[in-house]
Order: sequence, then structure tokens, then C-alpha cells
Amino acid sequence: MDEKTTAFDVIVAGAGPTGLMLAGELAMAGVRCRVVERREDRTRESRALGLHGRTMEVLNMRGVADEVLARANPIPQVRVSLGGSLFDMGRLATDYGQLTIIPQGETEEILEKRATELGVVVDRGVALTDCRQEGTVVRCTLEQDGRVWEESASWLVGCDGSRSRVREAMGAEFTGATYPYTIIVADVKLGTPLDDQLLIRVGRAGLVVATDFGNGWYRMGVIDREKPWSDEPVTLQEVDQTLAKLFGKDMRPSEPLWTSRFHIQERQASFYRKGRMLIAGDAAHVHSPLGGQGLNLGIQDAMNLGWKLGAVVNGRAADDLLDTYALERRRVSQGVIKVTDLATRMMTSDRLPERIARKAVMSVASRVRPAHQLAVGHLSGIATRYPSMAAAVGASPLAGTRVPDLEISGHGAPLRLHEALRHGGFVLVDGGTGGPLLPSVPETDRNLLRLNGRIVAGPGPWRGVEVVLIRPDGYCVWAGSRTRARHELTNAYFRWIQG
Repeated sequence: MDEKTTAFDVIVAGAGPTGLMLAGELAMAGVRCRVVERREDRTRESRALGLHGRTMEVLNMRGVADEVLARANPIPQVRVSLGGSLFDMGRLATDYGQLTIIPQGETEEILEKRATELGVVVDRGVALTDCRQEGTVVRCTLEQDGRVWEESASWLVGCDGSRSRVREAMGAEFTGATYPYTIIVADVKLGTPLDDQLLIRVGRAGLVVATDFGNGWYRMGVIDREKPWSDEPVTLQEVDQTLAKLFGKDMRPSEPLWTSRFHIQERQASFYRKGRMLIAGDAAHVHSPLGGQGLNLGIQDAMNLGWKLGAVVNGRAADDLLDTYALERRRVSQGVIKVTDLATRMMTSDRLPERIARKAVMSVASRVRPAHQLAVGHLSGIATRYPSMAAAVGASPLAGTRVPDLEISGHGAPLRLHEALRHGGFVLVDGGTGGPLLPSVPETDRNLLRLNGRIVAGPGPWRGVEVVLIRPDGYCVWAGSRTRARHELTNAYFRWIQG
């Protein structure tokens, strides 16, 4: 086996959306990054296709949301066929109150373009077959076209899917369960039109999620409780028969672009980091596809990990900062697994108690405003927060919460926060007067953008906030008055910059 050193600080295994997003974040921080991907080409299938509101905000912080929207079909409402329940994401306090429908291959194309423009090397057709840590390096065994060689890097991140080789090498368990039924997906045209762009039809036999691509094709995701597993390819006839059963009428599907059949699983890695090896995305967690959370969790994993690993590689922070990645993101994925498991079991059950419960829950969640806002907030990721950030002594009550795309005065035309975050570092908004609030941080620090301006537009708790410090991933480190900031802000800043 050949052996060679590498010029890269980080090797990322997997060029799906998670790996490409992470590579772009690392490159923004000046980290030399290489992505290896066993597939020769980007996926040509639609696969994961829905970007929720918070994911779109994340992409806007990096300047690619407009390109996504130019190719996408934004859907603001979800209809559930239980008493006509309607969930309106347009009520969310965000510019992206919608489910943005775009095939995974196009999302990958946009993220890969960004990553390579920042200097990332993406090598396709290269499989990572083994890895091990030796001191301060990780040795990776790579294979391409029968040639096997070894490369070393300071860090390795596995974004290599549910069968992750990196997770296996770390020794992390992937505990969970497999559901007793399977899901069929088919991208087809429908001869019988639907009134809704996104419909979840629930019946005693199972459910179907119908999603409009906006170009004449629909994604039909079907769970038929009575259908046994089969290793045979999904045929158009099978799709036709299954849809007719669940809709109670002939939907006349045609012109299939992609069909697939798979088991539904819910699993979570027992840990996300071991020394200089980490995992993210499906390598760390998988769950029921109901709610379309998988792709979104992966991109947000990458956003959380990217700036932290960049700070460690560049010597700005101790490596225990990386432990906050696992602490924060593992809690989020645990919550998603619990909710999607409960929803899937309740929505597919034929037992009378569950049938009564799902009608009651859907009625309350869609018609009672606080319950509706809670449901769409968590579905969209807008409500995701990191309580561990607020646990620090003297922390602001807003610490760990998502900061909306605030308008900030004092820069000619009001500046939007997401635009300010595109440099990839921290942002300090100071709406008061007096001396600098972080005197021990040099003005030349490229990792901190100071904005001396007032928040002129912001929902709820952000009105009247004088000072706010925002992490590179758009979460609040500290917020409050200028008087308190003089005593607390420096500690808050260095807690995150030094781990």
C-alpha cells in the first residue's frame, strides 16, 4: 500500500450536503480541506428535497439562499387530511416561512460550487475504507480503481451516511430500531391533480405524503402498513395500486423519474467525537422521514461544527470547544428522533386510540395559535435553541437562541444581520455609546465584525436590546444592555473563542 502525507488539515468523508456544507465552512476559516466521495458523480435522484426555514436562513448567512430559491418551489402550507388541518409556515417570523422544495442533487451542486470556489478539493470516486488516530494525526486508507493508499491529516470528519466507516472506526454504537413497515417513494406525474402542493393523507391503511416539485412532477412517499418487504424494484404498477388504495381513487401516476423502497430506521450514535475523528449528518443520526428533517439536521450540524473546528485548527480555541458541538447537536437530533417516532407511529396506526389521538392532536396543533406556532417552529427549525449556552453563570436569557435576520441602523441603508455573518466570524452589534465593549480583543481581529448601530427591526424579545454578540452559526452568545455588557461580554466572548 502506498503512503503519502497530505497538505490538508481536515479530510471530510462524504460529498453529500452535510460534507459539502462543512467543507465550505472550514475553507471560510482558512482551513485546508479535502473531501473524498466514493460516488463518481453527484446524485442524479431527487432524494432529500425539502429545506426548512432555519436551513434557508443558514444558507442565506453564506450567500447561497437566492440561488437555491431560483431553482426551487417554495411551499408555505402543509395540508393534513384529518379534519382539513392546515399548517401555515408563512406565519413564522422569518423571510423563509416555507418548505423549499429542491432535489438533493441541485442542493449538492450549489454547495459544491461554493466549497470549490473557496479552495476545497473534492475528489470523487475515492472511497475511505479505514481510518485510525495516531497521536496528532488521523491516518486514512483510501481506494480508487483498485489502487489503495494511505493519507494523513490532522482531523477527519465522517459525513459518510448511515453506514459510516468513520463512526465504525470510532467505536460508536448506532443504537435504535427498525420500523416493521417500509416506505415507497416515487417521483411521478399525476393524472388526477391535487389541490394542495404538500398533502399528508392519513388513512387506516397507512399514509402518503405528496409533494409538488412545481414542474409537473410530484414526490409520493407512501407507507402501507400491510405491504410486506420486497427486494424487487418498485414498479409503476405497484405505485398505481398503492396510491389508489390510500387515496381511494385512481391517481393515474406516470413518467416515473425515480422510485425506491427502503426500511425506516431511528438510530443515534452513542457519541459524535473521539479524539480527532468526528461524525455529522446521517453518520450520527437517522430517523423517520416524516417531517423531512434529515437533510436539514445535516446542514445545521455542519454549520455548528464548521466554525468550531476551524477555530481549533487555527489555534484560536482549545479542542474542548468541539465537545459543545456534540452537546448541542446531539440534543437536537434526540428531540427530532423522539418526535418523528411518535408522529410516525401515531399516523400509521390502525388502533382506535391512536386514530382518535391523531385527530385531536392535529385539530389542536392546526387551530390553536400557540400550539400551531410551536408545531411549525419546531418543524422548521426556527425554534431550535441550545439551552447549554444559557446555563453559564451570568448568561443572558437570550443566549443559545436563534438570532433572526435583524435590521441594524448606522450603516447608510439598514444592514441585515445575515449579510454581516457572511464573513464567517462573530458579529457584535453595539447600539449604545461609550468606549469599546471588548477592549481586550484587537480591532484587527478578523474573527469579529463590530457593528455600531441600533436594532431597528426585530420580533419579540429583540426589541430594545442594546448589545448582542452572535456566533458564526447565527446563535446568540450574549444579549442585553450596555451596562451589563461591560461586566459580562468579555467573558462570554472568550468562553466561545477559547473553548
